[in-house]
Amino acid sequence: MRRDRTIFGAALASAALFAAMPVPMARAQSPSGGEKVTAEALFEDGRRLVAEGKFADACPKFQASERLDPSAGTLLNLASCFEKQGRTAAAWGTYKEAASAADAAGRKDYVATAQRRAEALAPKLARLTVSVEQPVDGIQIRRDGTLVDRAEWGVPIPVDKGSHTIEASAPGHKGWASAIAVGQDGAQAALSVPALEPAPQDTATPAPPLVAPPVVAPPAGQASTAPVERGSTGTQRAIGIVIAGLGVVGVGLGAVFGLEAKGKYNDSLGNCETSNPDLCNSTGLSQRDSARSAGNVSTVAFGVGAAALVGGAVLWLTAPSSASHASGFNAFVAPALGGAVVRGAW
Repeated sequence: MRRDRTIFGAALASAALFAAMPVPMARAQSPSGGEKVTAEALFEDGRRLVAEGKFADACPKFQASERLDPSAGTLLNLASCFEKQGRTAAAWGTYKEAASAADAAGRKDYVATAQRRAEALAPKLARLTVSVEQPVDGIQIRRDGTLVDRAEWGVPIPVDKGSHTIEASAPGHKGWASAIAVGQDGAQAALSVPALEPAPQDTATPAPPLVAPPVVAPPAGQASTAPVERGSTGTQRAIGIVIAGLGVVGVGLGAVFGLEAKGKYNDSLGNCETSNPDLCNSTGLSQRDSARSAGNVSTVAFGVGAAALVGGAVLWLTAPSSASHASGFNAFVAPALGGAVVRGAW
């Protein structure tokens, strides 16, 4: 199926669209027939919503259509939708992306349109500079849930006006987060991430290693008359306690990551359509990925923790009592049909 996609006009008060021919997009795998049909339906629904002035509902439609069947025409419509929504930085970046896609497809008219619209928005861009005072090993900086590459530190990056959340985390350190408001287009804002505080260390004294009691051999030629224990009650129960403790830790980690997954998912709802929670913008998709990763860790931790709890309980309950000794092994052989029977007892 080939789609007739159009480019939104620049005037906010006008609903007229520029006529455009279909633009095929290169992708790793061509969309299936079902994907093309769905992409077309989403695209048309997005155009309808734009005509009605419902830009917040229209933009996710174009995003979903672009994911299913990429097209420079769809990107131009998405960029125009962002622009009408007041998301200047998102519109500017999408126009840039549309220009590259159109150039690869050989559509010079699309390239010219995208570049002209991007150049018109460039002076209006608000920029946010994020710097890091004392970087430590493994530190990660996120802006609105998206990882900020180290090369971006200290560089004014275009952002949409509004509130933005900056988070920092590193192994062995406490996390840090702060919000900064970018009041209007063209504003220049900056935020510095302070030195992260070290996380408190676990001061619990490790349990001493388990050492088996020495075995004393009887003198040569003399049979041992000491009772032989079937197993070490204290050792088995100690191992059971250790394994059960690991189980408690596993279940606890499962609960923590489960709560984190739920929180990330709830956060993503604010970046997804109310009527269709599965249609999200780039921030919502990133939050959904984080929620999915935390959920996977939670499932594994719960499974391992539960298994360890059961194993520890079994070891504790099956440990022999201290009185369970054997005085020796007595055995005798009795003839039987076709062979012999060996019987014995401890």
